[in-house]
Amino acid sequence: MVVSASSDPTQSPSGPYFLHSNENPALVLISPVLTCPNYHTWSRAMKMALLSKNKMKFVDGIIQAPAATDLLCSTWERWNMMVLFWIM
Repeated sequence: MVVSASSDPTQSPSGPYFLHSNENPALVLISPVLTCPNYHTWSRAMKMALLSKNKMKFVDGIIQAPAATDLLCSTWERWNMMVLFWIM
């Protein structure tokens, strides 16, 4: 069965599940890294970076983990881990 980009959220460039060629765990979204004194500046910059990559929905809970039987479960887990790497 062929899945079109309109029905497959991993193929839509405007969707949160789409993997751009430059997105990987080693990608540094913002600099400098988080410290106690720079929390507010870091937080604002991280939110802006995640919003620009359409990944903030993984952080704010809009995109919740699908059921283990859902076809998107493994994709969601990969993206959740990717976002966690970027934040750390």
